Order: sequence, then C-alpha cells, then structure tokens
Amino acid sequence: MKNLLAIDTATDALSLALQVDGERASRHQVMPRRHQQLLFAEIEALCGGRALASLNLDAIVYGQGPGSFTGLRIAVSAAQGLAYSLGLPALGVSTLETQLRTLLRHHADLRAPAIYLSTIDARIGQLYGAFFAFDGTGIRSLGAPVIAEAGALALPDEARALADLPVRVLGSGLAYRDAMPAEWKSGNEDWAQVLPEARDMLAPAEQLLAAGQVAAPGDAQPDYVQQKVGWKTLAEQGKRA
Repeated sequence: MKNLLAIDTATDALSLALQVDGERASRHQVMPRRHQQLLFAEIEALCGGRALASLNLDAIVYGQGPGSFTGLRIAVSAAQGLAYSLGLPALGVSTLETQLRTLLRHHADLRAPAIYLSTIDARIGQLYGAFFAFDGTGIRSLGAPVIAEAGALALPDEARALADLPVRVLGSGLAYRDAMPAEWKSGNEDWAQVLPEARDMLAPAEQLLAAGQVAAPGDAQPDYVQQKVGWKTLAEQGKRA
C-alpha cells in the first residue's frame, strides 16, 4: 500500500484521509464555506502532530470534481502546494466516483449489479452527473461527467449493453428527482445526503499510481465540467469607459 494524503473540498464536506504504512486515518466534517479557513488545521490534526515530510508520502490526492468551483480550487491549490514542497506527484480523482464508492461502502447490502448515476446539485437548476456500472464488486465509468437539467439526462452510449440493469441515483442532485425518469428514482431518501469521503479516494489513487498515471504538481487541474456559467472574463469585458 502506498502512503497517501487525500483532500476533497468539492462539496459542503471537508474530507481528508491519510494512509501511511498500511494504517488509515480520516477526518470528515460538513462545514460549508469554511474549507479554506480550516483545511490546514484539519490536515495537522489528521497527522497527529507529525510533519508531512516525515511520513514518506508517495503522492497527494485531490478531489478533481466536478463540484463547487471554489471548493475545487481550494483542494487543487492545496494539493499543488503540498506536492511542490514535498517533491511528490498530485493525483486527481473523480468526486462523483468517490461519492459512489462512499455509498457502496456504507451500504454493504448493495451487491446486485446496477447502473449508478452519481450526482451533485450544481445550484443553477442543473446537476453534475456521471454514470457508473457496478458488477457487484467493482465499478467502472460509463462516460465523462456532464452538467445538465435533470430532465435532459440520458444513459450514455457505453450503457447500451447494460440496458437490462436498474438505474439508481445518489447525491444532492436528487433534489431534482421529479424531473428524472421514474425508473431512475432510487427510492432511498438518505441517498440524497451522501457526500464523497476522502478515504474512498485511496483505492483509485493506488490504481493510478500502479498504472503510472501520475502528474507533476503544475499539471493538477480541477474538472469544472462547465467552464463558464454566464459571466465574462476581464479580457472579454473589454476596456472600461
């Protein structure tokens, strides 16, 4: 097992996980709009007073998104800074995949094959969503994440061969459940409250490391999915009168 520090601030939760010498510790708290103020204090508490440089970490892992624009920037900036200072790669992991892994870990009874739509409320009448196939033991992505109104979502082409599987929905995007196809509604009200937990980023991060899919700190990037949401950059605004 690799030594890893994982950071996710893409949602209302500030979630951290540390894996060192086969032992894991985590901190997960819902604290909207307080991520930036408390992140490094939480990392220090997670490490139990040990200096990060003494932990022989192999990588810094960050929640790549999609999610809150501000939250994504906080996680990526922190990961870049720590990775630069420690001479480590920075690994981005899908927030929506992490969220599904969190659900499956908390619900050991969910072992039947299914298609899962992991969602996050984008708070503009739309949601972020990504489809995953679950075979009873592992998950695989069925396409890139999208942002759309709930009624405009459709199964991706990659899911055509799995049309006989039920579609289950999780995450805060269930706020728009009434607009979704009836057969997609999970029927589990608590699934709307699921948030990604950083401890569930560790397994996919190990897979990335094993596959040699590492990146220099400067290449760490958030996955906003939607790059622009109606405002103009300063350059696009032109000169002020």
